[in-house]
Amino acid sequence: MIGKIVAATAAHAYQMAPNMREAEVREVKDAYGMTPLDVLLMEVKRSSVAWAWVVHGEVACMFGIASQAALSDFSYPWFLTTPLVERHSHQFARACKKLLPELLEHHPRLIGRVDARYVESVRWLEWLGAKLGDPEEWGVSRALFRQFEIGA
Repeated sequence: MIGKIVAATAAHAYQMAPNMREAEVREVKDAYGMTPLDVLLMEVKRSSVAWAWVVHGEVACMFGIASQAALSDFSYPWFLTTPLVERHSHQFARACKKLLPELLEHHPRLIGRVDARYVESVRWLEWLGAKLGDPEEWGVSRALFRQFEIGA
């Protein structure tokens, strides 16, 4: 695999935020009303585990699992990327397929939301085997989002 996956830190968030994909900048603004940097810092802070994929010294993406609510049977994944992921799409796809079973061992039911307009992300989730709900208004802007579930 090109690059390496490392534990995500605030430094990764500061480096990645200005480079996030435009569709993801819109997604976090519509969901939370926050800037990319604020969302990345929030996600790293509230996650039980978080990683960054660093390629040639640049952060290609950050992802993790937000801390599980007490007595809950599911976890909340998050995943934000830069255009660097597109430049290394084959390695990215292989890494995702390899890491997903490992994630599901520790977090057997993952539930989240995706901007319904973000076609690439919806396709990626379907490729990973996610079940997606119909678009519904959600987030601070009441934009259309789809709930997804992976696992159990």
